[in-house]
Amino acid sequence: MNDEPITTTPPSPPSEPMSMPDLEKFIFKADSFTNEVVPRKLDPAEVAKFLLERVDEQTELKHWLQVEKAATFYDAFEVAEKFKSFLNKNESGEDGVRRSIVITRIIGRVGKPEDVEFAKRYYSYLVSKVDSLVEYKEIILLHDVLKLGNDSAPLRAKIQEKIKSLETKKDSDDEARIEYLEFQGTIEQQLSRVEKAAPVKEQILNSADRKQRMEEEIKAYLGIEYGFIEYLQPWAAARLRRETWATEPAQQTERDEKPELRAEVAKAFQEFLGKLDEVPEMKEDAEDKEGGQVQILRAIKFFGGQISDQEENFLAQYKGTQADILADEGFLLPKQEF
Repeated sequence: MNDEPITTTPPSPPSEPMSMPDLEKFIFKADSFTNEVVPRKLDPAEVAKFLLERVDEQTELKHWLQVEKAATFYDAFEVAEKFKSFLNKNESGEDGVRRSIVITRIIGRVGKPEDVEFAKRYYSYLVSKVDSLVEYKEIILLHDVLKLGNDSAPLRAKIQEKIKSLETKKDSDDEARIEYLEFQGTIEQQLSRVEKAAPVKEQILNSADRKQRMEEEIKAYLGIEYGFIEYLQPWAAARLRRETWATEPAQQTERDEKPELRAEVAKAFQEFLGKLDEVPEMKEDAEDKEGGQVQILRAIKFFGGQISDQEENFLAQYKGTQADILADEGFLLPKQEF
């Protein structure tokens, strides 16, 4: 008979939920004053881990809108696979449709090529679900994120169908008349601009010369030459971050920042700063030129480049002004030293 005492391994204590106070506040406790200010200087892998742990199928639309901003800024490609599981064609009501559109946008923004293809398929389904004005605005942004361009016939047909349904009511219903004018004006104009912005993105992406491509991305980020700034600027900011991952766009599918490539992006901004006086728009407007200088200097620092004491003093004058994507300081952001 074996008299050895029986021993058991006690169960592991449950792991504590991940703590990132700034990100938690931004996503779950944001207010109208700070809801656009993504917390800076966080570790991207930790951001992705936080989102994977804290965001689920019960997360409300208002929080998903914040998740999109954080996942985009930190290029959290890791979340795409889990987020795809939340898209089950079981949307209910306006919030449900909008929630799915936002989730699909996140996947389209940060996902790998196969994730983007999934997002395109789900977009086609979502076109059949949109009805309200805000849903159309959200899906046009999704159309932009997926770079679908003129591949918009189903969405255009849906918009025209909506306009016709409102046309029959507009003379007897003030609310319908206002909505009718919004669809005829804002919605059709937004889709047209998205259609025109897509080939510009492709033109820039197809540049075989990395240095030239980065210069064009910088122009798009600054709102120089190309226009469509509401669509091209956030896209160009994401492109410039991805330029630190690999030398060619086809290889820039997973966040893998390389110091030497990061230095190249900072250098590209430094070189463009020297060309700013040659830009026609900047010659004509001193205020625009100063704004461009601030954007560029902040971006140089964002990518780890060095600026002179004189340039630091110049930036200090604009400490609390203009919100720039590629920046760790500015409007509602503290000045941070590298």
